[in-house]
Amino acid sequence: MDVKLFHELLNNNEQTTMFGYALIRDTLLPDLIGDNANILYWSGKKLAREFLLATEEDLPLFFKQANWGELKKVKSDKKQQTFKLEGTIVKQRLKNNSKADFLLEAGFIAETIQNQRGFISETIIKDTDKRKSIVTFLNQLDPNDTIDPNLIPEQEPLQLTRIAREKMENN
Repeated sequence: MDVKLFHELLNNNEQTTMFGYALIRDTLLPDLIGDNANILYWSGKKLAREFLLATEEDLPLFFKQANWGELKKVKSDKKQQTFKLEGTIVKQRLKNNSKADFLLEAGFIAETIQNQRGFISETIIKDTDKRKSIVTFLNQLDPNDTIDPNLIPEQEPLQLTRIAREKMENN
């Protein structure tokens, strides 16, 4: 990370929380994993098993709370879903790192949908529009290939949407 980026991230209050994330994600991790970026995809899947989400509506909230950006589902049918990821962190990462990837996020989406629907699911990065600072993900679900229910973690799923609604009602 260069000094200019360091000061840019620290001098803007909204971006102060991005500094630690950028430090680990775009500076340290690429050095640790080298050419094997697929590790990030599998890491995203692992995180989704640790942070099991109750509903698809929880996915954008998780992304926001994890400071991964603003995730929106833009298209959906029985087998495919298209998501767009944007926001300050996405813009900053694409602007300052020509090799920024979003495989961690793709893996998280894939595993979350797989656990929620019970079918094998994979997510690819369909497009990265650096000019608009938008990353497009395509999730493919195979309704003919069910997963073993024993593979879904036995834990209470996070109900981020319900918690957010309750906070709004109490305020």
